Amino acid sequence: MSIRKVVFSLICILIMSFGIVGCGNNESQMDTVSMDASEQSATEDNASSEDAEQSEATDDTKSEDTVEGHYEFKPIVVASIFRDIMGEDMYDAYCNYVKAVQSGKDEFAVKDEESYDWMIGQFPRVCYPVLGEYTESNYADAFKNGKATFQYKIPKDELAKKESEFEDLVTGILNKTMRDDYSDIEKILALYEYFSTQYSYDYDMYEKSHVTYVEEANAYRFLTGGKGICSECAPAFSYLLLEAGVDATTAGGYSDIANDSHEWTYVTINGKNYHVDATYAMGSGVYLSYFMMTDEQREYEDGYKKDEMTVGCHYKEQANGKDYTADDDFFAPLWGGFLDSFDSEKNIIYYTDKEGNPATFDYSAFE
Repeated sequence: MSIRKVVFSLICILIMSFGIVGCGNNESQMDTVSMDASEQSATEDNASSEDAEQSEATDDTKSEDTVEGHYEFKPIVVASIFRDIMGEDMYDAYCNYVKAVQSGKDEFAVKDEESYDWMIGQFPRVCYPVLGEYTESNYADAFKNGKATFQYKIPKDELAKKESEFEDLVTGILNKTMRDDYSDIEKILALYEYFSTQYSYDYDMYEKSHVTYVEEANAYRFLTGGKGICSECAPAFSYLLLEAGVDATTAGGYSDIANDSHEWTYVTINGKNYHVDATYAMGSGVYLSYFMMTDEQREYEDGYKKDEMTVGCHYKEQANGKDYTADDDFFAPLWGGFLDSFDSEKNIIYYTDKEGNPATFDYSAFE
């Protein structure tokens, strides 16, 4: 496969996933989350047991936030779907590449030129953002006799420092948002809440991406800069989940309704797939319609059709969504609501439903 094809593929991936419709705060919906202090005081003696339980759980959740996890950085994390699509030869090449970078080398073993070209063009973006930012292919004559070379965009000692800072950033986020005993669904929910409140959408980058190719738009920029567009948010969210031990990759598609392309996260838990869109959640007051979606819900919200999606990457097919199914609607009661808190001990999510009423959701059957 030619280098030109690799470069073209990368550009297509980024261009396809740069689009998104507006995702600002919905103030009218957010108003339903707040409770008037005088009303709460007047009805305190008559509060229902459900309200009392919710208040208790909220306090418990706040105390949980002070308990940090003990997550450690893992240099090699790859989603199962991504690994299956790319194949073991590319996975082996990627492992060798990461070890080479960490050893300060610029050569590593790889089976053939095609494996090298696709690996270097696809893996770092979603599996190790800091390396995707500061290393790149040597392109011409990079592969010879079972060995491939790459180049550093910055001095090796500077990259080592960037790596260390990035590792601290990643583990800092995980340990701040997740407890050691969190289940996969709790990790996703905690990170979804974190993205909703800690990151913002970059409208300037969105406009720029629609008139020119923007190489600087990536997960590394998003995580270090605190804002970005969907093609930065989605791989960043997926990557942090991988670091936390949750099987996650990206998905994307074009919507006639939105008249744009978009990219989001695709998670696999207990053998079932779900769509999670952290981009649309940013600045939303932790809006739950984009949390653990089915294919049907994904299309209902924005018009992204299953058979026209790309899951994982574009390596084998432009649209491979038909090969994967997300049809478990266990979390459907949450859609349209806003997260208030969750209790990991009781396996209960406390939220404000789409009618503006306090509600609870027991997810213990999912565990």
